[in-house]
Amino acid sequence: MEKKIRAAHVIRVFSYGGAEVLLRECFAHPYFKEEVESDLFILDHKKLGLVPEVKPNINEIHYYRITTWKFFIAYLKFLRHMIAGKYDVIHTHLPVAGWMTIPAKLFNRKSKFIYSEHNLVTFYAKYNYYLSGLTYGLFDCLIYVSHEVGEVVKKVRKGWFFKTKKDITILNGINTEKFTNQHRNYEATNNNFTVGLVARFRPQKRVDHWAEVAAEVHKINPGIKFLMVGDGPDDDMLREKIKSLNMEGKIELPGMLSNTVDAFKRIDIFLLTSDFEGLPLAIMEAMSTGCVPVVSNVGGIKQLPFDGFGNKFDVFDASAIAKTIATYAANPQQFKTESQNARMFVEKNYSLTKQVHEIVDVYKELTGGGG
Repeated sequence: MEKKIRAAHVIRVFSYGGAEVLLRECFAHPYFKEEVESDLFILDHKKLGLVPEVKPNINEIHYYRITTWKFFIAYLKFLRHMIAGKYDVIHTHLPVAGWMTIPAKLFNRKSKFIYSEHNLVTFYAKYNYYLSGLTYGLFDCLIYVSHEVGEVVKKVRKGWFFKTKKDITILNGINTEKFTNQHRNYEATNNNFTVGLVARFRPQKRVDHWAEVAAEVHKINPGIKFLMVGDGPDDDMLREKIKSLNMEGKIELPGMLSNTVDAFKRIDIFLLTSDFEGLPLAIMEAMSTGCVPVVSNVGGIKQLPFDGFGNKFDVFDASAIAKTIATYAANPQQFKTESQNARMFVEKNYSLTKQVHEIVDVYKELTGGGG
């Protein structure tokens, strides 16, 4: 029996963002556990919400205090662990983890360094944009989570800037057995019709726009409910926005929930008002549970062919979006048809098993099989 591939996974935080949740699902997949022995390295000691859920499926977890005055000491400790681990693969996720980890390559000649790009690089803060552009060429492989993520990188590439040795697109996958629509009782949908969101409340999510749409929907149909599951840097701003719209008590804000499956089961319309996205995992999870997507047509979402379900909007118009949502609540048969079509779309095109096999194939190609 071949030895498992030893992999270090590096990420800045490990809370409930799309990249973190996706890692959790990969760690739990039987084939991934069979082929890969994983250690997890988290660069921020504050946001560790998913740690208890992944402990049974990985070897070791390390986290560091890079956001305190002890940054330099913590960073040297992190690099020392990267070097001493003698990993077959060091797989980094999102920009901070990417450019902060790459100096370890100077001392890890045998380790293969991989970076997964989850977002459109042109929307990053300047320091992430330039540091990412300068370090891309040092990775042995770049993985893009959507075709558009890769296309944007190619557009900004100039000389060494955003140069890649090898790049590949591996689409985010969903555990369709876990995120299922079998709970849906379409005959009773209108009794508790809910518009929802499950996300980290980051600036690009534009949760203020989300609240504006909710206020417009409430004017049309006061019986429609609203659920925003998550937290993040824009949490306080969101609450102020809700207050200014006189929507306090009308939008449920339970914070971040560890079991997002239960959250999606309560949602009928998945509303996303982001300014930019890569290929958001939450949309796939929502559709897999039978939610109908009403989403901004940005980033990797543009490449999702909504055929027979859902709605994409190119321009944010709270009133127009609200009318679209209210139409679903008023037409149960339309909602049922589009809900079932959304589920079938994910089953056919976005399988977690397919994604996991493709990632392991990259590991094996780069390492010659690992071990």
